[in-house]
Amino acid sequence: MPSSYDAWDYFLHPPVSPISVLHNEEWQKKGVQVYLKRDDLLFVPSHPEIAGNKWRKMWGTFKQYNRDQKWPVITQGGLHSNHLAALAAAGNFLGIETVGLVRGENKTEVSPTCQKATAYGMKLHFISRNEYKLLTSDLLPSFLKNKYPHFHFIPEGGSNATSSLGFGLLMNELKIKWEEKDLINEKISIAVPVGTGGTIKGLFAHNTLGIQLLGIYVLKGFSENILGQGIDLHYDFHLGGYASFHQGLVEFIQDFYLKYQIILDPIYSGKLLYALNELIRRDYFKPGTTIIAVHTGGLQGIEAFNNRYQTYLPTNPSYQP
Repeated sequence: MPSSYDAWDYFLHPPVSPISVLHNEEWQKKGVQVYLKRDDLLFVPSHPEIAGNKWRKMWGTFKQYNRDQKWPVITQGGLHSNHLAALAAAGNFLGIETVGLVRGENKTEVSPTCQKATAYGMKLHFISRNEYKLLTSDLLPSFLKNKYPHFHFIPEGGSNATSSLGFGLLMNELKIKWEEKDLINEKISIAVPVGTGGTIKGLFAHNTLGIQLLGIYVLKGFSENILGQGIDLHYDFHLGGYASFHQGLVEFIQDFYLKYQIILDPIYSGKLLYALNELIRRDYFKPGTTIIAVHTGGLQGIEAFNNRYQTYLPTNPSYQP
């Protein structure tokens, strides 16, 4: 592990993630070109849970963190929350105490995510679903308020006002790339999966050129654009809700890996690319459209998904069907 200074310097100056072109004859026949912004490759080697859009979100939070105060960071999430694992890893990397409020019963023995968070030193507290629904920074359990009179609170998924700052970095990287490729006069859409909405809200806040943003909801229960004008949202690809899936998604992720050697997670980026494939097949996009899809990471959760649902999704480059 690097020194404290080196860790902070590295965390606040992340490398630029590459962009891969996805060659697909069917898409090209429809006049659509898809690029993939590889934020799955944006990770801290010693702490791979610090990755993708989780790093982007935490970048803004920790850029404003007062290192002299050294307040603990308290957050919340479910048993399989990528955010919990990522924040625990960031706390370990930066030398900050982290605390996680987990929805549901203590199931660390069957939750690889909670095991990882604990291994990184996060103190987990399991609370009922009803208690969880009431959580805010002002309504934390009394035992936590008594123990931590001063703290930083990050909501579920890591989405708050400061988290959007990290997506300014992402938008600048995308601008540089499409200017290099002379795409600025083409029909461009930036496509992302949507959970709590932090990623697409952050991109929207820094979208100075007015590029079309396209979001694929991975959660069930949304029926209108609650994120603002100028965002093209799709609600029909959650496949039953968060972490729900069907065999078609599993086969798509497996085929995608065999074709591109790129691993997709089944919760976010898998559903994003699956949805884009379906929309292209349905002629949703006009010929000449360029789509830049953002791979938001989340790969650490595939192991738990495979264990829970007895699927066989690729988790590393040694995967064989």
